[in-house]
Amino acid sequence: MTAFKKTNRAWKVFPTNWNELTYNDRTKRNLHWMGGPEGQKKLRDLRVGVAGLGGIGGNLAEIMVRLGVGHIKICDPDTLENSNLNRQVIANRQTIGMKKAHASAMELRNIAEDFELVVYDNGLTPDNAEEFVSDLDMVIDEIDIFPLRPRVWLHQAARKLNLPLYSGLVVGLGTHIFKFHGDQYTFEDFMMNNEAEIDNPSANFIMDRICNPAPSYLEDPTARQSYQRTIEDRAVPIFGASTYMAHSVIAIRMIADYMGWSEKFGVPQTPVMPSFLKIDPLDLSFQVCNIQSLTAVGDISRRKKKVG
Repeated sequence: MTAFKKTNRAWKVFPTNWNELTYNDRTKRNLHWMGGPEGQKKLRDLRVGVAGLGGIGGNLAEIMVRLGVGHIKICDPDTLENSNLNRQVIANRQTIGMKKAHASAMELRNIAEDFELVVYDNGLTPDNAEEFVSDLDMVIDEIDIFPLRPRVWLHQAARKLNLPLYSGLVVGLGTHIFKFHGDQYTFEDFMMNNEAEIDNPSANFIMDRICNPAPSYLEDPTARQSYQRTIEDRAVPIFGASTYMAHSVIAIRMIADYMGWSEKFGVPQTPVMPSFLKIDPLDLSFQVCNIQSLTAVGDISRRKKKVG
């Protein structure tokens, strides 16, 4: 496993404290799906970076450790608040007020020490983005959407190394799951290469890019307007249980892609942007959408008038 250089900008590097018997015992329930010990070894060799440790990102970092991934980087500059208690696995009465990166590191090392953990507590910046993705196999983007610029830095750094990048966003009580890989359709394309909106996104822009298509129960103009007003206050309405669904789907799709389960089990591959997954347990929808075929910015007001 690649050793992380000590001349880094990370807050702390937790080296591997390897115990083969303990590792094998704690991951033995995986073996059927991994194809035996050799498959689990391949998973242990996986190197994953998680940028953003909120309800989806923090939970994804945890499940990566529980599955037995052997090299994990985490990154987040924020501090835990009471509003995080409804969904974030690292949020509890003892951690409120702590930096998310520190609370996550403590949570992950309480689960196991047989993996290398690299912690960035100053967030994703132009100076550390390429270092953060260096020596990774996969990247997870769960950075906040206000503003969107740090996401651009992360995606650009990942593209330089041709790394697959996964992201999930809670929409209504469901989730949209995105996979970016290569230059055919980039995150900047997804954001319509609109520099002003990337630096200071309007609620209208966020609704169109991230909440499109909206679930059926948000098509009512009154419900949609209430949802949008929350976004205007620089918050996104998040039902805590939905983040658990999102992180589970992302974890399964990441491992499926990495382990080649599509061919092994004869199941669909994870769609790559501009195609993405839309899942909603409330209106019982599960579909593959294409962002290029959906309504463009500027059409939202006309659509709402038509619906009303």
